[in-house]
Formats: sequence, C-alpha cells, structure tokens
Amino acid sequence: MSGFDVILVGGGLANSLAAMRLAAVRPGLSVLVVEAGQRLGGNHTWSFHASDVPEARDRWLSPIVGHAWAAQEVRFPGFTRYLPTGYRSIASPDVHRHVAGLGGITLALGRKVVTVEEEAVVLAGGQRIAAPCVIDGRGLDRVAGVAFGYQKFVGLEVETARPHGLAHPVIMDACVEQIDGYRFVYCLPYGDRHVLIEDTFYADGPALDAAAAARRVTDYAERAGWGVATVVREETGVLPIALDGSIEAFWPAATADGARSGMRAGLFHQTTGYSLPLAAETADLIARLPVLTTAAAAREVRALGVASWERQAFFRLLNRMLFISARPEERRDIMQRFYRLPLPLIERFYAGHPTAFDKLQILTGRPPIPLHRALQGMSAASARPRRVAEPR
Repeated sequence: MSGFDVILVGGGLANSLAAMRLAAVRPGLSVLVVEAGQRLGGNHTWSFHASDVPEARDRWLSPIVGHAWAAQEVRFPGFTRYLPTGYRSIASPDVHRHVAGLGGITLALGRKVVTVEEEAVVLAGGQRIAAPCVIDGRGLDRVAGVAFGYQKFVGLEVETARPHGLAHPVIMDACVEQIDGYRFVYCLPYGDRHVLIEDTFYADGPALDAAAAARRVTDYAERAGWGVATVVREETGVLPIALDGSIEAFWPAATADGARSGMRAGLFHQTTGYSLPLAAETADLIARLPVLTTAAAAREVRALGVASWERQAFFRLLNRMLFISARPEERRDIMQRFYRLPLPLIERFYAGHPTAFDKLQILTGRPPIPLHRALQGMSAASARPRRVAEPR
C-alpha cells in the first residue's frame, strides 16, 4: 500500500467522520483508514440531539443516521417531561457500510498500528506506510493527572414479546433503584417491538458488572410489560467524566507529538460523555485545512481541543458537585432539578454552549445538596487525579 495523502489511524467514530468529510469536500484525495478490528466503528451506538449540531452538519451526517425522532422524554420520581427536541441515532454497521463505499477511501481492517510517525505508520509485522498527513484516533489512551468520574452502561438491543408503545426515546428513566451512584435506564425505540435498552450509571469507579446490568435490563422490560423475546445485540461502555485537569494531559503542548482526533484528543462533552458533535466539528475542520499535513492538522485540531477544554470548565465544576459534593443517593435529585429548567437552556447545555445566564440558573435556586458541600466540590483541589479506564 502506498501513495496515500492521509492516513487515519483507528476506524472509530471521529476518523470515520473525517473520512466522510474528506471524501465529500476533497474527492481527489487518497485516504487510508487503518483499523485493528474487522469493521469500522466497533460495536457502538452514538446519539445526538438535533440542536447539538448546525443544520449543514446535520445534513451531511444524515446518510449514517439510522433512526431519527422528533422528540424525547425524561422520567423522574417527581415528574415526566416531554422535550420537543429532535434526537438522532447512529449504529456502527451503518458507519462501516457508508464509509466503505466512499470513493478515495481505502480500508485496512484487522491491521494493528504499532508506531505512529509524523508522516508514516508502522503496522504489526513491520510494514511501513507513508503519507504527509497522519491522524491518530485510536480512542482514549492512558491519561495521568486528570480526575475522572465515569458514565458506564450495558445496553441490550432486543425484540420485545409485546409492543413497547414508545413513540420517541426515553433518554433518562430515573424511576429505578439507585445503585452505584446515579442510575437511569435509556431507551431507543427502533420499531414497535424493537428497542435498545441501556442500564446506565454515573459512578465513582469504572468497574462494570455487565452480567448483572444485562439482567436489570431484561427485568426492566418485564416490569414495563414488554418482555424480551430475543436479544439482538449487547453493547457496553465506560466513558470518562472529567472532574479536573488540563488538556495537556490528553495532548502535550508541542505539535511534534502528532495529530489526534476524537476521545484521544480530549474532544468530548465532559458531563454527558457525548462525542459525536465534536467529532463532526473536527471532521469539518480537517477536511477544510488549506494544506493537509500532520503538523497543520495537529495545530488546528489541538486548538479546537484547547478551546473546548477551556469552554467546559463550567461542566467540570458541575461534575465535581455531582461526584464530590453530592452523596451517591443525592445525585438523582440534582439531575431532576436540572430537567425542570427551560428547554432552550437544556439544549444549549447539551450542545456545549451554555450562556452566562444559563450557568447562573443552573447554580442558583434551592440546592439539592447542602451549601457547604457544594462549595467544597467547586474547588478544583477537591478532585484527586484518577487514571481513566483502559480504552475500549
């Protein structure tokens, strides 16, 4: 293999979106995607709110969007709320199918990269492939000096024994037993008897008992009256929720360390764990670089990462209040209060762009936790660095 303009190391979400945009915006390029697995995207479902991305970005994402809904819902012991905000879902098989069919894109599947150089990669077995632009998107690497909480989940995509009756996603059903921190169930209805159900936690540690969580999913379906006829697929994940730290921990200041993308570049929403909106923004940025070199990509994507990290200082403060100030049994009360706030505020929060007044509204009012503990969590010194879970 030779003669490539761009090598994308890792075929996860961020690099798959970058391949899509490069093929669309610069169709004359030759792009190689090297992925250790047998298909792009692994075994994942990515979702986003329609308000998370500009309309133009929403349009170019549409070929890989498998399901779209006009609304969503949250459920808490105190209330249920219908949110008329569009919601989109992307499954990894659709990402693989679409990217594999693009002109100018070559896939090297089942090939592990052992060395990433500024203008080349070396594969297991010693093969060296060169390109002027190399971007490393192999997922989150070990991160020292950053304090984390975790969002972790086990999802079962199932065919139900009886129609589930869901017209739109339930992005949080917190009317469930609270264990291992803040727990809720997340449901995406794909058809009358086809639904993805995820048992989800905001927890202090990354340990995940997948078998126990899967049992809770089937129990949830039984209690809802749906039953489970067939399990189509199982999905697990452990996502980092940043409490404090620096973008330098993800990406050193010197661009000589190479170009990165996605979670490896620290590009994710630090409270929700959602990565797609920033991955799509990165893909647009890469595709429109005047000159496609590793140094240029490193400089511009790192600048995006720094800006995102600085903008999300407020999110890290909220995360500290959730994980440090609040006791595990109080976390649901915090989330319940948030979902009583105005819809435009909630949409801006998910999109990662809350206004100063939004922040004031989130922090003021009757607090769900005592003031002295809230103030303790606001201090960055209260967050002790903890190493993130091994990348999945």
